[in-house]
Amino acid sequence: MNPLENSLRLRLTWGSALGLFMTGAISAAVGAVIPQWQAEFGVGPELAWYFNLFFVGALLGIFLASRMRRRHPWLPLALLAEGLGLLLIALTPWMGGVFGAALLLGLGVAVANFHCNALPLELYRGQLAVLYRVNTAFGVGAVLSPLLMVGLPWRVGYGVLALVALAAAALLWRAPAARTRSGAGSPKRPSAMLPLVLLAVVSYVAVELVVSSFSGLYLRHLGYDPRWVGVLLSLYWVGLTLGRWLLAEFVAARPLARLTGLHLGALLVALCYFVPSLAWLFPLLGFWVAPTFPTLYAFTERHIGYGGLALLFYAAAVGSNLIPAAFALLPKAALAPGMLLVVAWMVGMTYLLWRKSEA
Repeated sequence: MNPLENSLRLRLTWGSALGLFMTGAISAAVGAVIPQWQAEFGVGPELAWYFNLFFVGALLGIFLASRMRRRHPWLPLALLAEGLGLLLIALTPWMGGVFGAALLLGLGVAVANFHCNALPLELYRGQLAVLYRVNTAFGVGAVLSPLLMVGLPWRVGYGVLALVALAAAALLWRAPAARTRSGAGSPKRPSAMLPLVLLAVVSYVAVELVVSSFSGLYLRHLGYDPRWVGVLLSLYWVGLTLGRWLLAEFVAARPLARLTGLHLGALLVALCYFVPSLAWLFPLLGFWVAPTFPTLYAFTERHIGYGGLALLFYAAAVGSNLIPAAFALLPKAALAPGMLLVVAWMVGMTYLLWRKSEA
């Protein structure tokens, strides 16, 4: 590879990482700003509209991303849509502006997430280690955004994230066309594993977003100090970042079997929600579930086919939006059993997928 090609590949790698950084930051920031939105805009159950509209945007984004033959200029434009949505949140004087921004954020995140996961595998000829490392940026973004939202006025925090989205768009300029594969339009093997993979993804992403979005609200209900809650939310994403990096080789040896064991550990941690003096341990959930999405992504591409990846991201959109929207309707006292239930669901789906793949 000549120096020009190597420079372009390096820039696109950093662009993919920054695109995934933005996905993590947008996902995690909500958990830190929900109480501030409630205080400033006087909203309650209608917060569910944020997640529902984000979901609509995400569905459109996945539909477009899975059919793109060219990434340039659509991938940079997706990051620009994220920047515009973040800027709208920073400047809007009413909650309706936040809801409108959710559509733009859902669209941008879906396109960027789809292609920022696929692009490194293509640039480095399927090296999964690169995918794990680039995915670590998701956790870094998720670690920093809650701290940003509690350390600065939340409008300023969203303005800073808008600038980062613009930087990612610049790095992803001239992204290559999506790789074409034989049979890319449909899975290789439409077996019973596909529904289990999709349910496993729905449950995992539901856990990731429910824990990050509503643990803070629940701990404040228990009387925890708001700034300490912000630190704990960041520690949750620190755990996810470290787990995605440190557990990669351990999980790669026997992916689904060891992932099931890690999820059982997460279930034990979720029981701490019922003991107020131990509820602060919830960040450990992030470490135990960290390798889940890259593992399911690689499993889908390898055993079901590239065409199954679009279905994977549709499932992720369901888990990350509809289920948190349902949690927005729950009374605060019901959040603990709700979070335990979604973690138990994740354990069950991972176990069934593991046993089915072994058979």
